[in-house]
Amino acid sequence: MIVRNFLNSDIEKASQITHTVWGNLYADESADLQKLIYDFTLEYYYLNKNFSFALDDDGLCGLIFASSKTDENLVIDKYKNKISSFSEKDRKIALNLFDYVENTGKEVKKVMNNDDLMMGLFISRKKGGGKMLLSKLKESAIDNGIKNIYLWTDTTCDFDYYQKNNFTLVKEFECIVNNKKINTLIFKKPLQNK
Repeated sequence: MIVRNFLNSDIEKASQITHTVWGNLYADESADLQKLIYDFTLEYYYLNKNFSFALDDDGLCGLIFASSKTDENLVIDKYKNKISSFSEKDRKIALNLFDYVENTGKEVKKVMNNDDLMMGLFISRKKGGGKMLLSKLKESAIDNGIKNIYLWTDTTCDFDYYQKNNFTLVKEFECIVNNKKINTLIFKKPLQNK
């Protein structure tokens, strides 16, 4: 396994991996809505190529994306246009998800400084791959003078993983996402600069 820079040509395979990993979360939704959710998530978080890495083992099998506080995301409007032909139910679900992702990202940026990163997407399908991706992100962050890595997750994910990897919980709040109550968690990992 190697960790390399994530490339635009990795997007389609990354969408498939995201679907495989998160498939159960949206299993009741239409195939079009599921594809939109996975594609949106990738494009939304693929903001800063300096902090976007792929795990490769004879093909893409993991990824990690991070961005700075000042990186701006402009894909929401693009995806809002994409859902214009969806059913009313699917449009409502997509819009609710867009709002949740955007508002939660804003909550993370409130606690960040300009020399911090927000880890936005992190998936590995290989044992030990997650540690390799985190290590590469940390190394790159330190080389670029980053002080802390932040991330948000929620109680539908394996959030214990972050505590096991020296992230500390800095904020927790309740959200309603498509009529389901979930707790959202913001974690921080201080970095030791060289």
